[in-house]
Amino acid sequence: MRKFLFLIIMISSLLSNSFAAELSISAAMGTRELISEIGNRFEKQTGNRVIFNFSSSGKLAKQIESGAPADVYISASKFWMDYLVKKGVVDKESALPFARTKLVLVVPENSKVTSLEKAEKIAVGDKLAPVGKYALETLKNLGLYEKVKERLVFAPTVRQITIWVITGNADAGIIYYSDYLKFKDKLKLIEVFPESSHRPIMFYVGLVNFSQKKNLGKEFEEFLLSQDGKEFEKFGFFKVNEGR
Repeated sequence: MRKFLFLIIMISSLLSNSFAAELSISAAMGTRELISEIGNRFEKQTGNRVIFNFSSSGKLAKQIESGAPADVYISASKFWMDYLVKKGVVDKESALPFARTKLVLVVPENSKVTSLEKAEKIAVGDKLAPVGKYALETLKNLGLYEKVKERLVFAPTVRQITIWVITGNADAGIIYYSDYLKFKDKLKLIEVFPESSHRPIMFYVGLVNFSQKKNLGKEFEEFLLSQDGKEFEKFGFFKVNEGR
């Protein structure tokens, strides 16, 4: 009986100590596959557990500002990163761009829609989702907004836009190229919008000031920035800060 109890205690001890520490990463939904892969690789290399929280950049920023647990913040928007820096929530020196992507128009795989103007229901991001801001900026700069504004439907994340288009709940959607690439077997790419029609679509990483694991967060940030550009490209991103 004592041997059995000792074995149970040993197993429990091993399970509880299988990870040296836990790192909480709040990341924009559009980075889900990329950050999940890099985070899992970091976990295996360091023995530290990585906990992910994926949502829109704006929603995550508001959560972190309100005290939600987070050690690292990854944003699809400079606006929301700067917002947390100004609030003193994210360390200014740590806030860096690490990837960029493109903005595209997609329709369901078997759709006959060939342009934005021919779509009856167009899905874009809402005011908290950076993909929505890029979409509205693009539509206005290309002189298309007034023509389609009554046909816009708003989603909280780029992933929701993608799902609406795949399921036929929207005739078209404006999403990141990186999201199109994840579901290219279910979507048709209609147009890549000119980069001159919107601000650069950059993704940022920053360390949360109230984190109790700043050193571990810094280690993850350096790990992210050190990844080969090819790892980014397979997910539809293009690495920035190549010199880091």
